Amino acid sequence: MALSEDQVNSQINQMVQFIHQEAREKASEIKLKADEEFNIEKLRMVEAEKQKIRQEYERKEKQVEVQKRIQQSNDVRASRLRTLKARDDAMQDLLKQAADKLPGLKSGAAGYAKLLESLIVEALKQLCDQKVVVKPVAGEEKATKDALPKAEAAFKKWATDEMGAEWAAGISVTMSSEVLSKGEHAGVQLIGMGGKITLTNTLKSRLVLAYECFLPQLRAALFD
Repeated sequence: MALSEDQVNSQINQMVQFIHQEAREKASEIKLKADEEFNIEKLRMVEAEKQKIRQEYERKEKQVEVQKRIQQSNDVRASRLRTLKARDDAMQDLLKQAADKLPGLKSGAAGYAKLLESLIVEALKQLCDQKVVVKPVAGEEKATKDALPKAEAAFKKWATDEMGAEWAAGISVTMSSEVLSKGEHAGVQLIGMGGKITLTNTLKSRLVLAYECFLPQLRAALFD
């Protein structure tokens, strides 16, 4: 039985509607999938940016912490340096105060003559040479010249006991025309071994030696 034209058109319309429906459903499915993929990609990109921000924040936070520690270390170091400088200044002031008292040791002619003689004898024993030149402190030439005979005699007596009479007989102690700085206050400088060895035994050198020897005790007394 042949279909009428209306029936044919109706079937064609149904087929067209079906195709359109399929197309709409397919398009809807594609859009849904695209939206899902877009949202996933968007979330991935957002999370990646968040991770970058967190990493950058952590990096800067660590950098700030490092800088803070460096500054703290520098502050501690600077504080220690200031403390050390203050202590050194105090020690130098103490040394200066002691040095200022050295001229007082020269008061009294008899006492000073004995002190000068002792310094010369002590230096002669340390140098332990037969031919010695004695250099006085500026302004102390006469006092040194007057002390030499007794000092030489004491040295010869010591040398006779320690080195023998023959060695002691060859001792000759003379005074140099050159002088030491007045800043040495008192004492002498000995030149021996043919000019190869110089030994200074002045009040200033003795003070510096005593200062260096007792430095730990002085620091303990001042700062502990």
